[in-house]
Amino acid sequence: MTKKTISNNISLLSVSVVLALTAGTAQASLGNLGTTFGLSPVDIASAQSFSLFNSQSSAAYYNPSALAVTDQGEMYVGLLSATPDITAGDQIFDEATQPILSGMNVNITNLFNFSYPIYFGLIAGIENYGTEMMAFSSATSETGQLVNYGEKPLFVAASGSIQIMPGLTIGGGAQVSLHADADMSLESELDGTASGNERVAVAAKPAITPIAGITLDLGRMACGSDKSCAGNGIAFAAAFRGESYGQANIKAAATITQTVSDLPINLLTYDAYQPDIISAGVRIKAGMVSLAFSAEQQKWSDLNGLMLGDTVKDQASVGFEDIIIPRAGIELNFNDTIRLMAGASYEKSPLDTGEATLDVNYLSADKLVVGAGFSYFHKGTSLTAYPWQIDFAYQLQVLDPTAHTISHHDSANTSSVELEGTVSTISLSFATKF
Repeated sequence: MTKKTISNNISLLSVSVVLALTAGTAQASLGNLGTTFGLSPVDIASAQSFSLFNSQSSAAYYNPSALAVTDQGEMYVGLLSATPDITAGDQIFDEATQPILSGMNVNITNLFNFSYPIYFGLIAGIENYGTEMMAFSSATSETGQLVNYGEKPLFVAASGSIQIMPGLTIGGGAQVSLHADADMSLESELDGTASGNERVAVAAKPAITPIAGITLDLGRMACGSDKSCAGNGIAFAAAFRGESYGQANIKAAATITQTVSDLPINLLTYDAYQPDIISAGVRIKAGMVSLAFSAEQQKWSDLNGLMLGDTVKDQASVGFEDIIIPRAGIELNFNDTIRLMAGASYEKSPLDTGEATLDVNYLSADKLVVGAGFSYFHKGTSLTAYPWQIDFAYQLQVLDPTAHTISHHDSANTSSVELEGTVSTISLSFATKF
């Protein structure tokens, strides 16, 4: 009886810890919103192949230097819904990721005594259509859990950009993640009744991750207004995004009167991981057609060391590997009003699927990503003081069927499941230009 009561009290403490840190999250993942799907419809439709050259608010995350490429600012709001249709044996994954995104790109040159154009950009995303800022979950699983798909926590990136000379812009900024600390104490009688001496304190502090980028437009630098120049329409871009992750550090103490005194429970765990990312690409524009080719290296191997300190997942012996993702896209512009775009990428899984991850049982697979979308630009009428733009995109991610070994420390036997399925993403945004 005593043993059962102690177990019940410890379970109560564990539940309290979970409630303090999760805001009702059913399923979260290691994935990052910007790398898993894309932020704006342009990023989603082009499979992020045009992200290095997109001057909208999402440039604050993908390539800050692109903020100053055009002479227009914007106010941006967008909706995204990504719904998986994935199976792993008898388990079905169908929980949608549904953030609302808002952002801006503003010319702040007049705030400084510089002759160079300076822009400031901000992009933020909040899960569950704006109602859930800290979607945090870290758990083991006896049946398997997806590495990349699930709810995402608060996403914030802010950057600045300066045009050094026509055609050459540089930029830098930061992505903000939340690190939560929870300090809890619980005192209870043997029968499970609380003694009234409970205490809970939860705090979250920002963790800053650097972002930097550079854009080189050969046409503007070397050709000026000469349309016959060989370099006209060719632009290069490169960017770096540093490692970021969510973190929960829980320190709790349970006191069971006359039985257990000051039972410590210390837990450190990570979520929403983004590796160091280096990306580079080229855009070629000829008339109404633009092509973009890019590649990015994601350094997932750094996560292996981080996992060793994760109290929830340190037993898993997770093997993450660095990957390189190629991307390609096409854009068709019609009279500066209608724009169509499409893109594709092939993404290797960063997880070594040949090894079981004990208790945690992570599931991941290589995938083909294809997207398409359109943009409508309106110059404004007497009803609207400024031009505005509507963008829509659809993206399909197709997972390669991949076998995984499911293992659990309470079971002498292991089982094998095949991960397969698709993820459909739709995105709609509205932006006012000024």
